[in-house]
Amino acid sequence: MINNRKDIWGNLHSQSKFRPKYPSEIVVQYVFRNFKRDGKTKILDLGCGAGRHVFFMANENINTYGVDISKEGVEYTNEVLRKLKLKGTIVEGIISKLPYESNFFDGLISCGVLYYCTMDEIKKSVKEIYRVLKNNGKALIVVRTTEDYRYGNGEEVEKNTFIINEKDEDKCAFNENGLIMHFFTKDEIEKLFKEFKSVTIDKIEETSCNGRFKDSNFLIKLEK
Repeated sequence: MINNRKDIWGNLHSQSKFRPKYPSEIVVQYVFRNFKRDGKTKILDLGCGAGRHVFFMANENINTYGVDISKEGVEYTNEVLRKLKLKGTIVEGIISKLPYESNFFDGLISCGVLYYCTMDEIKKSVKEIYRVLKNNGKALIVVRTTEDYRYGNGEEVEKNTFIINEKDEDKCAFNENGLIMHFFTKDEIEKLFKEFKSVTIDKIEETSCNGRFKDSNFLIKLEK
């Protein structure tokens, strides 16, 4: 399953249209409000993809780290960092077994990553997030809800978890075909992150095609 995932993301990150340039406004606001930009603050982009949030943080004088399953995404991110003359430590790896010491990071962001996992992988990844954060470290996690338009698309392999099989090429989910996707509930999030001393959960939704499709995400803010 992991090898299949690596192949799909490798193919996507090899294409320029799947290498977004600009960071999410949500990530920008969170970083500015919660972290010093003094060259010492260490933040991990968990599932950094093609590096849009890595570039943003490195440019803001943050000691930036990134990990991703996609060799192509990691290579592209490192290439752009060199071209921009920015510093960052970006490696290939899986989020359920991170190559970092415990209590290493001041902060962590993971935007649209954790839901591409089985529940077993999610549980392991949450433990790893907790492990690598320093005491009082903060994290921002964005995951999909059961109200997202993709919910129910494809074969259900465990509760609220599907292998996406979108037939319509005009829908974003078409590019996610073959990927595992878990859709979260609020109760589930509270149980998964119960070890953190602070957990806030908000919802972000937007529609497209005159309201036909709804993207629905939980915005999770954590403090260890």
